[in-house]
Amino acid sequence: CPQVLAVALVTQLERSGAVSCELDEYFTGTECCPMCPAGLRVFKHCTATSSTTCKPCTKGTYIAHPSGLTHCLLCKVCDKGANLMTEAACTYTENTVCGCQPEHFCTSLGPEGCELCQPYTVCGPGTVVKEWGNKTKDNVCEVCPPGTSSTGSMSETCTPRPRHNNYLFSHMRLEEQNPSPALPVPAIIAILVSVGILAVAPAVIYIWQRRKRKSFCEQRGRALMSPEEKGDQSTVPVQEVGADPEETRTE
Repeated sequence: CPQVLAVALVTQLERSGAVSCELDEYFTGTECCPMCPAGLRVFKHCTATSSTTCKPCTKGTYIAHPSGLTHCLLCKVCDKGANLMTEAACTYTENTVCGCQPEHFCTSLGPEGCELCQPYTVCGPGTVVKEWGNKTKDNVCEVCPPGTSSTGSMSETCTPRPRHNNYLFSHMRLEEQNPSPALPVPAIIAILVSVGILAVAPAVIYIWQRRKRKSFCEQRGRALMSPEEKGDQSTVPVQEVGADPEETRTE
């Protein structure tokens, strides 16, 4: 990390001066002291009678290499705003390793890992995936050749378009995707009753008119009969059974 490199450079400059320290030592300004191992920091510098006193790093801090640092380094926090997530948690000897969130790829790679991620490009209908992306590369899309198409997203192959009417095909697909809502039961019953009434009404009206016409004709016929016909019908003589017609006339 940059802090460790800075300490190493200072140590090298100090070694190039009048005092030359060993590779596992650091210069305090007056003498060379043993470095603390990775994960530990210098608590007290060495003296003529004692060695360097080291203390372990606390949670959220680390030191990756042996050094003469008196403070541990803060662990990195993966920035969600940059679409980052933690791939490896920080330890006392290793810094946090950040990676991209799912369906994202790294667009800015730093010395300690990814620093910025972006979502993969989605190859929509009418295109296919020419090359799949990886951790540092986006998806590559390609438009389907004329006469072919793809109906879904992230398709790998183009298929020939149907030969029937494109408008009808699109309308059918739209109906499949957005079906009409079903009518409620009361509405269905009302519609059936209305249809039944409309179907029966003409027959009922026809029968009623026919009966009315027949009744009218009978009444008119009786009204047109002559009085004689009416009298004949009302005064027809009745002959006694067994009587002689001559005797009847004599009397």
